[in-house]
Amino acid sequence: GWLTARVNGVLTTPVAAVSVPTQHRTVAPVGGAARPGVAPTRMLPALVPVAAPPGQPAAALAGATLLVTGLGPVAESVVEQLRSYGATVRTGTVAEPGTVDGVDGLVLLDGLAGGPAPLLPGAFGLIKQVLVERPRYVLAAADTNAGAGADGLRGLFRTAAREYLSTAVRLVAVDGAEPADRLARQIVDELLATDEVPVVHRGGGARSAYELVPASLGPLATGGAGPAGDGAAEARAIGLDRDAVVLLVGGARGITSWFARALASAAGCRIELIGRTPMPDGPEDPALEAATDAVSLRAALARQGIASPAEIAGRAQAILAGREVEATLRELREAGAQVRYHRLDVRDAQATRRLITAIHGEYGRIDGLVYAAGVIEDKLIADKEPDSFARVFDTKVAGARAVLGALDSLSGVPKFVVLFGSVAATHGNRGQADYAAANDALEAIGARWAAGSGNRCLTVHWGPWAPAEGHSGMVTAELSREYGRRGIALIDPEEGALSLLSELAWGDPAVTSVVYTASGW
Repeated sequence: GWLTARVNGVLTTPVAAVSVPTQHRTVAPVGGAARPGVAPTRMLPALVPVAAPPGQPAAALAGATLLVTGLGPVAESVVEQLRSYGATVRTGTVAEPGTVDGVDGLVLLDGLAGGPAPLLPGAFGLIKQVLVERPRYVLAAADTNAGAGADGLRGLFRTAAREYLSTAVRLVAVDGAEPADRLARQIVDELLATDEVPVVHRGGGARSAYELVPASLGPLATGGAGPAGDGAAEARAIGLDRDAVVLLVGGARGITSWFARALASAAGCRIELIGRTPMPDGPEDPALEAATDAVSLRAALARQGIASPAEIAGRAQAILAGREVEATLRELREAGAQVRYHRLDVRDAQATRRLITAIHGEYGRIDGLVYAAGVIEDKLIADKEPDSFARVFDTKVAGARAVLGALDSLSGVPKFVVLFGSVAATHGNRGQADYAAANDALEAIGARWAAGSGNRCLTVHWGPWAPAEGHSGMVTAELSREYGRRGIALIDPEEGALSLLSELAWGDPAVTSVVYTASGW
C-alpha cells in the first residue's frame, strides 16, 4: 500500500519519517483470525449446449499474421481457409515452430495429427512465447478420441484465459472422425467467435461447454454417518475393516493426512503412507525444538550462524515437513490404525512398482489407493520457465502413471482408486497454469484407466482446505485470510475427509470426476 501511494504521488510523508518495523509480525493461530472452514459442496462436470455467438466477420482476419502448427489434412485445410480470408500464415510444428516474432495469433493443431505423445509439458514453451506478446488469438484443437495427446490442455487454457484478458484464448475439442474440411471450418469459426468460453466442444453439429452442476449424493448419504459422524457407516459400505490395506501416496502431510485420520477412526485399517519427505534421523536439536513455526524456526537457524536466506528457508521447510510426518504417524496410531511410512519419489516408475508390489505381496491385498502427490511453484505464465512447468506437471502426472501402472501388474484390484486433483483444473487460476494443467491431465488419465481396467477410479478436484495446526497443506494462515478477503470460503478438514468417505460409500462408481469446493469459485 505504501509503494502504491508513493507511485501515485498521494503519500506526502517523507521517506525518513516512515517507520519500518524490525520485528517479525506474529501470525495469528489457525482457527483464530484465519478464515473458518465449511462443509464443501459436491458438483459434477457436465457438458451443456452453448449457442455460437455471431462472431467476427471473416474480414477481421485480413492482414493478420498467424502461426499454424501441426501436420495433416485438417491443418492444411485450416491454412487454406485462413489464407482465403487474407491472413498471412506461417506453418510449422510444436517441435519446430519457426519464428514467432510479429504473429497476431497461434493456431496449435498438433493434437489432431493422431500421435500418442502428449503435447504437454513440451508445448508450454511455445504457447508462453506467443502469449507474452499479447496476440489477438491463441487457439488449440484437440481430438477427443486421440488418447493422451491433449492431457492437461483444458487446465492450461482456462488459466491462460484468466491471465490474458485481451487475447482470445480457446481450446476446441473436436471429433477427429469428422471430415477434415468440416473440422477446419469449426476451428476457424471458433477463432472468430467472440464469447469468452475457454474450452469448447464441437461435434455432431452441436457446440457445448463444461459447467459444474451441484449434485447431492442422495438419501443414502444423508442417512449415513452425517457431517458430525465418525465415518464408520461409510467405511462398512466401502468394505473397509481392520484387515483392509489402504495406500496413501503423498499422504503423510497436508490435507491427505486428514483422510488418513478419517480412515483410522472409521475402520482402524492398515495404512501405508508413501511420500518424498525424509523422516528425522535422530533427536532434534534442543535449540530448534522450541521453535514451533516457520518464523521462529528461521530465526533459530539464523542464530546458529547460517548466513544464506535460501539455506535457512530450505532447512526450516525440511524440519517442519519431517515434524508433520511424525505427527501424522503418531495421530494415526493413537486413532487405532496400523501405519507405516515409506519414502519414495513416485516419478521413479520402477521403484514405485517395486514398493506397491511388495506391499501387495506382504498382505495379499490392496483395498484402496489415494494418490495425492504434487508440488506447486506458482508464477504467472509470463514468469514461468518451461522447466518449472515440466517439474510441476510431471510430479503429478508421471507419478500417477507410475502408480496406476503398478496396480495393473497386481492380481486382484483395489475397491477404489482416488486421485486428488484441484479446482484450479476446472476453473483455471491465475499463477497456476502448470498446476491446473497437471490436475486436468490427472482427471483424463484416471478416466482412461477406469475405462481400460474396469476398476473404480475417481478424480476429486478439491477447493482449498482451511489450514489446521500441524497440517496446513498448501493454504497457510496468511493465504487463508487472503481467501477470506476475496470471499472464497475454505473446506473444513474434517468435513472434507468425511465427504470423500461418503463419496466412496454412496457415489455412483461410474463417475470418474467430482468437484468438492466451498463458495467463491
